[in-house]
Amino acid sequence: MNKAEAIAHLQQEILEPALQEHLSSLRVYIMQHQNSLIQSFVESMRQLCVKAEWAQQELGKQPVSILHCSMLRTSILEGSYTCLMEAYSDQWYWDEVECMHTYDATWAFQPLSSLQQLLHIEMRRYGGVLNASDVERMMLQSAGRFNAYVIALARLAVPHVVNLKEMEHIDRADQFQIRVGEYKDWSEPVYIRDFGYRDMQNIRKKLSVAEGLECAYGDYTSLSLAEGLYDHVDIRYSDFSLADLNKSNLRGAVMIGTKWEQSDLSGADLRGALLMDAVFRECSLSGANLSDVSDGASMEFEESVLGLQGICFAGANLEGADLRGAQLFHADFQGARLSQAQIWIHDRERYTHVLNEEQIESIRWVVSHEEEEEELWSHDFMN
Repeated sequence: MNKAEAIAHLQQEILEPALQEHLSSLRVYIMQHQNSLIQSFVESMRQLCVKAEWAQQELGKQPVSILHCSMLRTSILEGSYTCLMEAYSDQWYWDEVECMHTYDATWAFQPLSSLQQLLHIEMRRYGGVLNASDVERMMLQSAGRFNAYVIALARLAVPHVVNLKEMEHIDRADQFQIRVGEYKDWSEPVYIRDFGYRDMQNIRKKLSVAEGLECAYGDYTSLSLAEGLYDHVDIRYSDFSLADLNKSNLRGAVMIGTKWEQSDLSGADLRGALLMDAVFRECSLSGANLSDVSDGASMEFEESVLGLQGICFAGANLEGADLRGAQLFHADFQGARLSQAQIWIHDRERYTHVLNEEQIESIRWVVSHEEEEEELWSHDFMN
C-alpha cells in the first residue's frame, strides 16, 4: 500500500466515522448551550466594536465595512483554538489601521485534538508509510467542518450583535457585512446591510432571472417587491424583513436561513420552497400558498449545521394559508394566527405538539381526494 492509498484508507475507515461522531456531539452541545455560546460570541464582538470606535476617534480609521471572524490554523496546531476578529474598512486586508480582538472557540475545535491523537495511533498500522505531518494535514483539512458550527453560531448571534450600543457607536460604510471564515481565505457573510441607494428595478430583475447564488446572502429589507416572478430563486441567508412581496411567486425557492420579520407575503406562492431555518416572525402570510414546503428534514445535506435554528412563524398571520403537504411539524407557531388555514387531516396528529388547542380548532382540516375515495370505497363495501 503506497502513501496515497494509506491516506485514503485511513480517511475512509478511521477519520470519517470519528468525524461524524464528533460533529454529531458538537451539534448536540451547541443546541444545549446555545444561549451561553451566543453570549460569549456577542461579548467578543462588543469588545471589537469598542476597539473600532477608539481606532476611528484616535487613529482616523475609515468607516467599517467588514467585521470578520477568522479560524486560525496556527491556533489549532498550538491547541489554543482562538479565532481572530478584525474590523476592516472597504480596503479589507489593505486597511492601514489595524483593529483586532480574539474569540475563544475551544468549544468548536477542541475535538480536533482527540482526532489527531486517534490518527497518530492508527497510522502505525500502515507500516511506516504515514508520518506525523500526514496526520497533521488530515486534521487541518477537517477543521473547516468544525468551523461551520462557528459560522452557524454567528448567524444565531447576529440579531444580538447588531443591536449592541457599541455597534451603533462605530461609523459604518454604506455596504456593511459581518463575515466568518478562515484568515485571509474563504469566508461567508452572516449579516449584510446596504445603507446606500438600491435600484428597485434592477433588484426585481435580478431576482427574476438569477442563477446559482447570485441573489443569496442579500439585503432586501424594506424593499417593495410585490407581485414579482421569483420562482426557484436561491435566496439563502438573505434578509427580507419589512419587505413587501405580496402576491409574489416564490415557488420552489431556496429560502434556507432567510429572514422575513414583519414582511408582507400575503397571497404569495411558496409551493415546494425549502424553508429550513427561515424566520417569519410577525410576517403576514394570509392567503399564501405554502403547500408542500419543506423543512429539509428528509433531505441529505453535507452541512450538518443546518436546522439548528428551526423554522419560526411566531406571531405570524397564516389565516387562510394553504399548508397542505407542508413539512412544518417542528416549526415554532407561538402566537401565530391560523384561522381557516388548510392542513391535511391525516397530518393533524403531527401538529399537536407545536400548536395550541385554540390554533388546532381554528384550522380547516382537509380530507384528501385519496382519503375521500377510500372512505367511499369502504362505505360501499360495507353496504
